Amino acid sequence: MSSPERDDIYLVLPTFNRADALRANLGSLLAVEDIAGIIIVDDGSSDDTLRACAEFAGERLRVISHAQNRGVAAARNTGVQAAPGVWVLFGEDDCQFPADYAAVLRREAHAHRADIVGAPILHTNSPETFVAEEAARAPRHERPSMEDVGAFPLQAVETPFLTALALVRRSVFDRVRFHETYEVNGYREETDFFVQAARAGFRCLLTPATYSYQLRTWDGGQHHSSTLRYEYWALRNNWRFLRRHGRWLAEHGYISGRVGAQARFTLRRGNALIRGASRSRVRRLRRRFRKPDPRTNG
Repeated sequence: MSSPERDDIYLVLPTFNRADALRANLGSLLAVEDIAGIIIVDDGSSDDTLRACAEFAGERLRVISHAQNRGVAAARNTGVQAAPGVWVLFGEDDCQFPADYAAVLRREAHAHRADIVGAPILHTNSPETFVAEEAARAPRHERPSMEDVGAFPLQAVETPFLTALALVRRSVFDRVRFHETYEVNGYREETDFFVQAARAGFRCLLTPATYSYQLRTWDGGQHHSSTLRYEYWALRNNWRFLRRHGRWLAEHGYISGRVGAQARFTLRRGNALIRGASRSRVRRLRRRFRKPDPRTNG
């Protein structure tokens, strides 16, 4: 039996130069229960994104196009304006949901009187048939941090640190919008939105009752550029975020101060960058000096 509130949830899906990802993931998103329709916002793509969307054409799918790339925050805002439902669920073109994802998030919202509900995300190389089993085995944490929004909590917990793939009560957007000044890679734009909502008095909840998942990475998209360029803009946008919300975050015990938080963020990103470069170099050296397999011609 379908939910009496089925037409109350609309999925907003921003996309940019990710036609292949849409072809791989859009079918599963259309199969999610209790979603009345999907609004895809093509953020000025130059590939065959529109053709990929047309392959799934139907009355539940609407495509809106920006004439030029304006960034993921602007794409989300455009989608929200077009969504008529009581709830807006945000998706991403490289992620998938269990079939009951929307229904579970809405149930959790009602149970906990929340205005925004998010869930953990799994990044996995496992076959899709093993994703549920992997989610069940994932470690549980008492409370997620600002740098680990994809973690599974022990139980539903109130926090503004959620992944972008959240269910949001439509009335929240009467007071809060995605801030469109996080440039280039959009780093922190979703965290900024949830912190804005928390500061405005809306209740943000992270639940372990469901999850989203990403099976692989895709070329294209706003977040994909050279590694150094990405990290440069992550640092700049993180500082922009701290300038906007650092005092509130410190008052609520999330950080000790803006400067210290930015310094720790810089150190953590730098260490991760060095480790990644080292692993990449080791892999190249191993391939270079690997002995040829005598069973082949190599």
